[in-house]
Amino acid sequence: MSASSASPRWLRVALALALLALVAWYANPRALLASLRSVSPPWFAAALAVAVASNVTSALRWARIARALDLVAPDRALVASYARGLAANTVLPGAVLGGDVLRSYELHRLGNPLASSAFSVMLDRLSGLWVLCAMSLAAGASLALADLLRWTHAPVSAEKLAPGLLVLALATALPFWNVSPEAVGRLPMPGADSLASKWAKVHGALARLRPAWPSLLAISVAVQALSAAALWLYGRAAGLELSFLTMLAAAAPIFVMAALPVSHAGFGTRELAAVFVLGLAGVAPQSAAATGLLYGIGAMIQGMLGAPLFLQPRQQG
Repeated sequence: MSASSASPRWLRVALALALLALVAWYANPRALLASLRSVSPPWFAAALAVAVASNVTSALRWARIARALDLVAPDRALVASYARGLAANTVLPGAVLGGDVLRSYELHRLGNPLASSAFSVMLDRLSGLWVLCAMSLAAGASLALADLLRWTHAPVSAEKLAPGLLVLALATALPFWNVSPEAVGRLPMPGADSLASKWAKVHGALARLRPAWPSLLAISVAVQALSAAALWLYGRAAGLELSFLTMLAAAAPIFVMAALPVSHAGFGTRELAAVFVLGLAGVAPQSAAATGLLYGIGAMIQGMLGAPLFLQPRQQG
């Protein structure tokens, strides 16, 4: 591995450390350390188990998407590949291949076209993101309604929720913007015909997925419910008493920030988002930061559990 290929990864690690230092400073290092020292092992173990279940279910969703695209995608092989991808993202900061690139390559090695393999990974990511936004939007709207009706247990005001709900609503509406290849070809820009040709292939692949949409939607709801439950349980491990509905509303911005490719394994961005978003519900900065950190630590543990799978012989088509 060359120095130039390793540098971006290590820069992301450095940025993650810088953001974590900023979050710790804002939350008060002593208070944050006290929150981490008082973590409940049973709650943490429960959160980790639920997070593992979420990732296994997510791997099965990816396999379902790949098969709907007429790719060779056995469940067992893709679950193992998903685990290796998680390991690459969390415990191998200097790795040449990111988790999604690794998954695409391993699916390709089963005898599938590389472009279609990468497309299945992208659809897996996007479908999960869309359902997460929709679920957080529904949860946030319920909380806003509780405030508007003056229910005494409403944890956050509708005014505070309004900007986030608008963003989530726009994100949720994106898949319904059906843009035809012909419309793309008419765009007043250089290369519009080439772009339309590529979009036509994507458009056709999405059409092939339509019969599988109901089952994929059900799996995605299960994945995101488990992910939000894991976040809620990590919060409980840190002594955070917050309703699951509130945590579900906060899950989308926290997980989206963690997925941004600007730090390593979501550290720093996830904790920063947790402090801001959960702070709207009155959560103390140290408790919010501890919740984000525990989620990241749980992901690291899962990555370490998946790392031995790199020693397993890969199937080839």
